[in-house]
Amino acid sequence: MTGGASRAFKFVRAQIDPLADDRCQALVQVERAGQGPSTGTAQGGSGQPDTLRAVARATADALSEAYEAEGVKVRVRGVQQVEAFAQTVVIVSLAATRGAETRSLLGVCDGTDDLARATALAVLNATNRVLGNIFARMEKTNGEASA
Repeated sequence: MTGGASRAFKFVRAQIDPLADDRCQALVQVERAGQGPSTGTAQGGSGQPDTLRAVARATADALSEAYEAEGVKVRVRGVQQVEAFAQTVVIVSLAATRGAETRSLLGVCDGTDDLARATALAVLNATNRVLGNIFARMEKTNGEASA
C-alpha cells in the first residue's frame, strides 16, 4: 500500500521579509515526495501574531497548491504562540476542505528556536497526520473497488 507516507510533505524553508508600511511577507516552501517543492506566500503585519499568521497562511497556500489535483484546500483558522512547560509552543487551527467535506485540524510544534519554522511545521503536523490518513483510506477503498 502506498499509504499516507507518500502523501506527506516535508518542510524545506520558511522566510519572513520586511515590507514597507510596517508589514511583512512570509514565504514557505514544502516538498511532497515525487511531486517536488510547492511554495506559498502571504503578507501580514509586523507584530509577532500577524507574522506567525502570515507564515501559517503561506504554508496553507503551498499545501493547497500541491493538493490541487485532489481538490483539497487548506485554510488557517488561527495561530497561537503559547508558553507551556518552560517551552514556547506554536498551535495552529486549520480547516481542510475537499468537496462538501470540511475537517478541523490542529497542529502543534515546539517553537523555542525558530517561530517561523515552528509555525510551518505545526501546519504540516496537522495536515500530514490527518490528510495522509484520509488519502490512505481513499486508496484502500479504490483498490478494493477495482479488485
